Amino acid sequence: MEKKHALVIGGTGMLSDVTLWLAEKGYVVSVIGRDRIRHEIVRGKSHDPELINSLKVDYRDHALLETLVKDAIEEYGPISCVVSWTPFLESLELINRIISEKNLNWKLFQVMGSRRYFEKNQLEVTPQCHHRSIYLGFVMEDNHSRWLTLEEIAGGVIESVKEDREESVIGVLHPYEKRPGY
Repeated sequence: MEKKHALVIGGTGMLSDVTLWLAEKGYVVSVIGRDRIRHEIVRGKSHDPELINSLKVDYRDHALLETLVKDAIEEYGPISCVVSWTPFLESLELINRIISEKNLNWKLFQVMGSRRYFEKNQLEVTPQCHHRSIYLGFVMEDNHSRWLTLEEIAGGVIESVKEDREESVIGVLHPYEKRPGY
């Protein structure tokens, strides 16, 4: 039986808890990140480190990115779920093309900063990709605001994936002028 295969971009940093959650759900998780030590930390926290496939690459290095993602698909099967934290649409469009060549029905959960909520998403995806948008807002507490914690971000992303929401906001986006530091 073929295992479920997921890809997490930013899965050794802000989305490391998402990586671990997917592995707990039985996915082989291919994780894109630049830092070897961070890959080792995530693997060390996993209940089954063999389910964490480290892809040590800067996602702006498209040649290496393409090779590593294709190799991961060859070894672990088609990718059915992608959770991405990258502002580089060209990298995400490349991943979209590669995955859509092997899988006719998959989901992309694109995690974006609050500013992107107010812009038209320029990402072009294939018909095989079911795109989901997750926006990171902020938290209002009494008369001040703060940015989301890593735990709040990961928890919100996990909830969005579980509930398969087309659009999610973690925290709040309004009043926008109340964002921390503004």
